[in-house]
Parts: sequence; structure tokens; C-alpha cells
Amino acid sequence: MHKSRKCRFPKIALAWLILGMVALSSTQTLAANDQNANALEKLTVTSIWDADSLRAGALRLRLHGIDAPELKQPCFNKANQPYDCGKMARDFLRSVIETGAQIECQHLDTDRYRRLIVRCFHHGQDIAAQLVRAGWALAYRRYAKDYIVAEKQAAEAGHGIWQGNFTRPEIWRRQQRQK
Repeated sequence: MHKSRKCRFPKIALAWLILGMVALSSTQTLAANDQNANALEKLTVTSIWDADSLRAGALRLRLHGIDAPELKQPCFNKANQPYDCGKMARDFLRSVIETGAQIECQHLDTDRYRRLIVRCFHHGQDIAAQLVRAGWALAYRRYAKDYIVAEKQAAEAGHGIWQGNFTRPEIWRRQQRQK
């Protein structure tokens, strides 16, 4: 006796219908996310790790377009004396935004460490731009061109790490990994 194939077609058709609905739903969700990509999200700063990384609750944030000295990274002043430029950069950021401060951030990307790459503002001021202008962060040219002019101005004025000699943070991190 042969089994009837009548039931098989409706099951395949139903499966294709469900797959189509899921695909359409995913496309609509991505489109909605794209429309909200430029929206500013209000966040409360819960901790500041270093000059380019902070937290807002469980969210780990990395400021877009800048690279700041690492906490343990030394720099050298005009007299070639070492100083803790990473800690000074972090402390500068803490003077700009304190723990508990309300900031507005735009989510731009997510990095390989699952940190949100964000452009953030405090009282309408771009936080990353403030760090670069003060000389406590560099324009991270590998990822963005946004802060190159501010970096040149800080260098010419001898602000922050530009007061003496330093190793670019990206190079310093690479050197530390090779030790």
C-alpha cells in the first residue's frame, strides 16, 4: 500500500511561508535599527576605566575615534622625567564627566571585545573632542578622521601628553603584548 503524498505539500508550503515571514521580520527589524542608528541614548555613567573606556550599568562603552594612553603607560615631560600619563588622562575624563553624570551617546559600532563604540556628549559637548583638545587622547586615524584637527592643535600648544615624549597607545599596547 502506498502512502498518500497529499499531506507533504502543505507542510513544505507552510515551512516556506514561515521562513519568509521570519526573513521579512528580520529585514524590518534591521531597517528600524538603521533608522535609530543616529538617535542619542541617555545613559548614566557608572564608572570610568580609562580615558577612552567607561561603563553605563552593564554597558561597556568605548569612545569613538580616539585612543588614549593606557593606565600603566608612562610618558615623559620636557625634562624627560616619566609620569603616569594614562592615569592623568583618565583623571581628566573624570573631571569632564563624573560617575553618576548623565550623558547622551550615539551607538556607532561594536568592537571585537563587545564594547559599544559610541560618540558621547555631556552638556552638549563631544567628550572625545574634549579629551583630544586637552592633549589626553589622540585621533585614532585607523578608525576615524574626526579629531585630527583637534589633535594638531593640542600638539602645537603642547597640551597633555604633547608636553614631552610618548609612545602612541596603539604601539605601546603592541609592545606590551610582545614582552
